[in-house]
Amino acid sequence: MRCHAYVITSEVYRELEAQILTQLRDGERDRLMYLLEEHEIDVELLSGEWRILFERASDFYQVINTEGRKCRMAISPDELQAFVQLIRDPINTKDWEPLASGLSELVDVLPVGVDMVGVVFLEEGDDWLWTEQHNELQALRPEVFSLIEGHIRVLIKLGDHVALARLCGDHCEAAIEFSQERWRLLREHCHDKAPELDDIFDGAVSTPLDYTSIREAISMVSNPEFQPSLDAWLRVHADAANYALYFRALARERD
Repeated sequence: MRCHAYVITSEVYRELEAQILTQLRDGERDRLMYLLEEHEIDVELLSGEWRILFERASDFYQVINTEGRKCRMAISPDELQAFVQLIRDPINTKDWEPLASGLSELVDVLPVGVDMVGVVFLEEGDDWLWTEQHNELQALRPEVFSLIEGHIRVLIKLGDHVALARLCGDHCEAAIEFSQERWRLLREHCHDKAPELDDIFDGAVSTPLDYTSIREAISMVSNPEFQPSLDAWLRVHADAANYALYFRALARERD
């Protein structure tokens, strides 16, 4: 799940503030979008970006419902200066640099030292739930994984593997796709030649500390005849970092 930051003029924000805050807490997304239709700027934050930002901006008004897939926050014009100071803070910008995309854009578009705009953060619509899906092996750089690991663990505990796939997919460096048959063969060959991987697959996510042993075990079954994409990635790209790995199995998302 991603999040959008809608920047609206201070006049519009102040006129609609009571409605915005009410709808932010209890309202449907479509109703909020109706209130925000006069926005000046729309900045998309990836799945890990808004989570990191909301953690750092916990003093501002937020509504977060992980199970309900809601992420909302309001920054009034009177709070804008404090918020801009937070997102421009050198410690924060350095910390989230490994995954910053929309955050960097947000820093650039918000004015400094004035109260000209308000900002409303709102979760994306559900169109992303209906895109084509694949079994995948996703590689996340260790510095990225360290930023979002806590959120990954929360989603695993909740059993929300759809949101987990969105989070990891937004921030992975590489993703190897598998058809259902090739995923079945991969699991079967791993079970036969490297049964220690069974628990890794079932656990969904491995840490960078386990990467070397996992890569060596998977290399034993990366026959180009059966797994050409996996074989190519292992030969060309697998040594670039000690990756965290996300084993995306569609069967988990359909449960």
